[in-house]
Amino acid sequence: MQMKRVLLGLATLMLVFAVSAKAQTWRQVGPPGGTVISLAADPNNIESLYLGTADGHVFTSGDEGAHWQLLSRIGTGQDDVITHIIVDPRDAKRLYASTWTLYSGGGGVYRSDDGGHTWNIIGLAHETVRALAQAPTDPKLLLAGALSGVYRSSDEGATWERITPAHHSDLRNFDSVAFDPKDTNVIYAGTYHLPWKTANGGKDWFPVVKGMIDDSDVMNIIVDPANSENVHAVACSGIYHSMNGGQQWVKYQGIPAVFRRTQLIRMDPTNASILYAGTTTGLWKTVNDKDFKRVTPGDWIINALIIDQKNPQKIIIGTEREGVQISTDGGSSFTSANNGFQHQHISDVALDRDHPERALVVLTFDNDAFLATKDGGNSWTTLGPGLKRTELRHVYAAPTGWWAGLTNGGWMKYDDAAHKWVRAGLYVPDTASAAAVKTTKGKKGVPAKAAAPKQAGPQLTAFLVNGMAFGSEAWYAATVGGVLVSKDHGATWKPASKDPLTRQPAQSVEVAADGNQVWAIVERNLLYSSDKGETWDAKELAFAAAGNLRLHRVDDSTLFITSNMGLYGSRDAGRTWNRSDVRELSFQSVAGTEKALVVSLQKQGLLTSFDGGKSWQHMDDPLSQGFFPVIRTRRDGSLVAVSATEGMLSLDPNARSASAGDGPGMR
Repeated sequence: MQMKRVLLGLATLMLVFAVSAKAQTWRQVGPPGGTVISLAADPNNIESLYLGTADGHVFTSGDEGAHWQLLSRIGTGQDDVITHIIVDPRDAKRLYASTWTLYSGGGGVYRSDDGGHTWNIIGLAHETVRALAQAPTDPKLLLAGALSGVYRSSDEGATWERITPAHHSDLRNFDSVAFDPKDTNVIYAGTYHLPWKTANGGKDWFPVVKGMIDDSDVMNIIVDPANSENVHAVACSGIYHSMNGGQQWVKYQGIPAVFRRTQLIRMDPTNASILYAGTTTGLWKTVNDKDFKRVTPGDWIINALIIDQKNPQKIIIGTEREGVQISTDGGSSFTSANNGFQHQHISDVALDRDHPERALVVLTFDNDAFLATKDGGNSWTTLGPGLKRTELRHVYAAPTGWWAGLTNGGWMKYDDAAHKWVRAGLYVPDTASAAAVKTTKGKKGVPAKAAAPKQAGPQLTAFLVNGMAFGSEAWYAATVGGVLVSKDHGATWKPASKDPLTRQPAQSVEVAADGNQVWAIVERNLLYSSDKGETWDAKELAFAAAGNLRLHRVDDSTLFITSNMGLYGSRDAGRTWNRSDVRELSFQSVAGTEKALVVSLQKQGLLTSFDGGKSWQHMDDPLSQGFFPVIRTRRDGSLVAVSATEGMLSLDPNARSASAGDGPGMR
C-alpha cells in the first residue's frame, strides 16, 4: 500500500513536469545566498534589478532586492560567467550582457528585448568578454573589452568593430572599459598589465600609467559624471585616483597590502568624496576621498555594487558566497537579501531517506563548507571544525547523524554534542581477512607446523569508502577492502562475509527497506544477499566495462546502475538487466518508481520517463537544466534534486502550483 501511494504520488509529480514552466512547483529550499557576479539597475527605476551568476543564470527583483526570481539563462552551457548587465535607459525591456565561459569556449555580448526573459548573442561570439559599457550621451554606442581587444558598436550591438590594433603586445587582455561622460571619443581601457586611453575613438591609444605600480591588473575604471578629469581606477595593486584625466595617478594609502586586490569602485552620486571599493577582503569606504575603512566582514568577496541614485544611503552588494547584502545606512550595517536567490555551489550532499527534512550540503569553499538542515531547509547550520573539504571523499546521512568518507581512507562522523568532526569506525578483522598463515622451515627443509598470525586489535578503518547503505539492524559499506558491515551504528566494522567475492574492492552498495536484501557491485559482479549479508550470490555484469558503475535502489525489486556508457535497469531485484534506450552516455543519479523515473546527467539536466525507462524527455525548466549530483524520491512522493549551483530543490506533487506571475520555482 505504501509503495502504491508513492507510485501515485510520483505519477502526479511527472504530470507536474509535463506542464509549462510557470505552472511547475519547484521549491528552492536552500541554502540561501551564493555567488553574485554582476548587478544592474534600471536607470529610471531603482526597484527593478538584475543579477548575473557564474553559470549563465539571470535573476530579477522588482522591489530593490527584497525578493528575487530566476528569470532566464544566458548561453547554452552551465559555465557562462555574466560579467556585466546593462539596462538601456531608453527602454527598460532592452538589456545587454557580456559573458565569458570557464570551459566550453563560449562567451560574447548578448541582448534581450523582452526584459531579460530571452537572450540572443549579438557579437563577439566565443570571445572572453570581461567588460561592457554604454555611452552616457549616446546609448546606441557600446564598448566591449575582451582578451583580444576593445570593440565598439554604434548601432546597439548589431555590428562590432575592433578599435584596438590586432596582435598588439600590450593592447590585449582587457578587464575594464569606460566612456568619458561627455565625449564618446574619449575612452579608458584597463588590461591585465596597465590602463590605456584614446581621445579619438580608438584611432590612437596611449598608456596612462604615471604613478601606477607596474603590472597592475586594472579591473575597473570610473569617470566622475560631473567632472571628466576626476577618474578612479582599481587594480590588484590598490586604488588609484587621477585629477587630470589619467595623466597622473595617486595611490590611496591606508589599505593594507593584503587587502589591495580591489575589483570595483563606485562613487556616491551626490558626493564625489564618498567612494566604495569592493575587494576580495570586504567592502571599503571613504567619506573624505582619502581614508578608506572596511565596513563589512573581511572574508566577504565583493563582486558587484549598486548605489540607489535617489537614496545614496542604500547600497546593494553582490558577494562571492553570502549572495546579496543590503545596507540602508551607507554601509554601517548590512542585512541578507537572498529571498529567492539560493545559488550556492554544492560539491556534495547527503539526504536522509527516512527523515526527508534532514540534509547536509558541502559547498565548494574551503572554510565553513558544511551546512546542515533539520527542518527541510527553513534554517541551516554551519557544522563545526575538524574536517576540511579537501579531505572529503563523500558525505552520508546515517540514521544517527552525519558521516564522511575521507580521501585518505576511513571515516569521520559529526559529534553534535562536541560540535566537531571526529574519527570513527573501528575495523575488527576476522581470521579470513588476517594475514596469510606463515610457515617456517624445520630441520632438513621439512616445513614446520603452521603458526597462526598474531591478531591485531581493532583500529580505525583505513579503507577508501565508495558507498554506504543503512538498514534497520545493520549498516553496510562498499570499500576497497570489500563489503563491510556494522551492527552497532558504525562503532565497529568487519567483513560482511567470509565469501572471497565480498573481500574484493566494492564500488557501491544498497540495502532493502526491510534490511533483509543487500546488493553490492564488486569488480565485475553484482552480489546479492537475501539474509542480511550472511550468504551471497554473484552475477557477472555483462556491461561492467562501461565503467563507473553505481547502484541505485528505486524499490526492493527495481534497481538501476548508472555508468559512463548508459543506464541499466532491473525489474527483478538484479537477476536480469536491460539498457535504457537513451542517447546520453553519462548518468549521475536515479530516482522514482518502477514506471515514473527521473535521472540526472553528468553533463547537464534531468531526464524523465513515464514508461519505466523505455522513452525519455528532458525537463524544460531553467531550474532543471544544471548538474544534479543527487536526486531522491521521498516516501511522500516528492522529489528532491540537489543542484551543483542552485542549492536544494523540492518538487512536491501535492503542493499548490505557482501562479502565472510567480515564475518557475517560486511560490
